[in-house]
Order: sequence, then C-alpha cells, then structure tokens
Amino acid sequence: MIKILLPTDFSKASINAMEYALNFALGSNAKFIFYHSFIPYNSALSGTPEYNRKEIIKVEHELKIRIDKLRSNMHEKFSDVAIETCIDKGVESRQIISYSKKNKIDFIVMGTIGATGLKEKIIGSVTTAIISKSECPILAVPSNYKYKSIQKMLMPTNYALHDLIALKFLFQFSVTKNANIHFLHITPERKPSLKETELMEAFKKTINSLLKKRNKEFVLHLGDDAERSISRIVQKEKMDLIVMTTIKRKSFVDRFFHSSLTKKLAHHTRIPLLAFPVNEI
Repeated sequence: MIKILLPTDFSKASINAMEYALNFALGSNAKFIFYHSFIPYNSALSGTPEYNRKEIIKVEHELKIRIDKLRSNMHEKFSDVAIETCIDKGVESRQIISYSKKNKIDFIVMGTIGATGLKEKIIGSVTTAIISKSECPILAVPSNYKYKSIQKMLMPTNYALHDLIALKFLFQFSVTKNANIHFLHITPERKPSLKETELMEAFKKTINSLLKKRNKEFVLHLGDDAERSISRIVQKEKMDLIVMTTIKRKSFVDRFFHSSLTKKLAHHTRIPLLAFPVNEI
C-alpha cells in the first residue's frame, strides 16, 4: 500500500492540494495521512509548567477536532479512500521530514503559493524546504490549480536513466496511464555538440525500447535560462504536470537540473510539479 502524506495548515492552498492528491491517487492502493504540526508555546508569564502543559493539550485537542472535521469533509467527496489524521509537535518543515522517514512515507503532496522578492522567501518556504530534504517524491500543487486528467507530462532530462525511476513511480497511478511524455533537454550552447546528439539518440533508443506503448516526444531546446524555457513549453504545449529529478551535479550543463531549479519552479509554476529525489552521481 502506498502511504501518502498530506501536510496541511488548513489554508485554501493546502486543502486544494489535498483534493488534487485524492483525485490523483484515486483507484490506487493508497492510504492518505492528513498531517499538521504545531509549535507548543511555553510562557514564563503564563504560570506553572502544569498550566503550560494543559494549554498545549487544549491546543492539540482543538487541532485534532479541526483535522478530523477536514477528514470528514473529504470523505463526503471520496468515500472509498482510507484517510488517517496526525497532529504533531515541532517546526513543520523538520517534523514532516522526520515523520516521513519514521513512518516510511512513499509520497508527499503539498500546496504552494507563487510569489516574488521577499515574499518568495516566506510563502511556500515550507514546500521548498521539504523538496530540498525529502527522501521521497514531493508533488507541489499551485493554490489555484484545480485537478484535471493528465494528458501531457513534461520531463526535463539530462539523459540519465534514473529519470525512468521517476516515471515508474508515476505509472502506478492510473491518471498517468494515457499521458503523453515530453522529454526536454536544454543546452546553453548555440548548437548541440556531437556528444549531446549522441547521448540524445542513445537515450531515445533506450526510452523507446522500454516504453514501447507510451506516447512520447523528445525536444532539444537551445537557451541559457532553463526556468524560462520550461515555462514557455508548459504554456505552449498546455502541459498538465512537470516531472523533475532533484540531484546536485557539478558540470556546467548539469546545473540546469540542480535542485535549486526545481525549487524555483515550485515557487513559480502554474501547474503541479513532481520533484523526485535521486542519489548524487
């Protein structure tokens, strides 16, 4: 059974992400966990430690009622899914990672709100922090994006076979079974080198042999602004999902696929973004 964690701060963005996730995994063998973490408040002015303890228990009880009500509301729309709830204590970004590892979570779905400048450092900071540290895939869903069937997926690639691991993960969800996969490689050069052309052809051959029944396209894009290139293609081709592996690499070309790009896109993308972590190579 797939265990999907749905962190919530009870905002519209997080509740929208919950609904997206429930639709996304509908029909799969999945268990959902609605999760909220709060920071206990202890004040030297509020009285004894016993008083503080009672206040924390009171807050926890109120949050439990709130998250159980959210589960009840979701059950009215998705009656056949298994949903659990959890109220935790601690800094949200740290606790989500800790809880995920301890409970062997397979997938995390979170809402995100795009912003620029100073606000970018605050709004959506939890989601991007989780993307940086999580050992399991993260699906970031823009706050105003409503679920629709996935017809086209965009996968920026550097011709690494670990991209197939991300796709294998996605294929277990029925919503992706008929999706057209667009593999996109971006090069800052004026024209692709012989090595890049050879890598692309080898990658295409491997993908075509392994994914024979899948509709797919391979696109080579020249440019030095990966974020802008991806955004343009998403808009032009009307993509429904971006899939990116998050890995730290050292070469000039590979900087396009550094996790920092994934975090940038999580802030600015208008469609859901799946960040799939892979080990550094």
